Amino acid sequence: MYRHVIWDFDGTLFDTYPVMASVFQQMLREQGREEPLETILETMKISANTTYVKYGFDPNSISEYKTRKAKDELQTVRPFPDIPKICRFIQEHDGYNYILTHRGSSTFALLQAQELTDVFREVVTAEQSFARKPDPSAIRYLMEKYDLSPAETIMIGDRELDVLAGQRAGIDTCLITERLPKATVATYTIQTFNQLSALLRAKT
Repeated sequence: MYRHVIWDFDGTLFDTYPVMASVFQQMLREQGREEPLETILETMKISANTTYVKYGFDPNSISEYKTRKAKDELQTVRPFPDIPKICRFIQEHDGYNYILTHRGSSTFALLQAQELTDVFREVVTAEQSFARKPDPSAIRYLMEKYDLSPAETIMIGDRELDVLAGQRAGIDTCLITERLPKATVATYTIQTFNQLSALLRAKT
């Protein structure tokens, strides 16, 4: 039974990748560089840092990208359709939701815009300076602070680094991805939010 659900944010709770990739592509075009959106998306789904390194973004470019992205996100980004219902189901059955994300304060702006701030017991962002996933430090922080039982805790994300962090913290994990990987450390691998809802309902 899972009473504690730790969520990744981008690509798991909120459908942010299309806007993230579009803004990044526009900045590349302004530099005279053309890159297919699909290629940018694939790199971003590994990690933001991987994308910055691949395309040679310096700190100033990264800062400008984050500013432009945050502005566009507030206008267009929404949670995946089933997410509010799933998270509230967990709450209604004496469970708790948590967020562990590499993004910063924009997390709270997006949650507030969708009236979802009350759904999460704690939101761990980049501003708390934990080592980035797959390092398990942030998960261990949540487990110690709230005395979470490993048997009642699951980490959900759309990237291997999310589930790898959960595995290293000694908890179950769920990878949600359109393309089934050849190999993964995830306890569960699913492709749709209907499957995710069924899993959590069965285990909550």
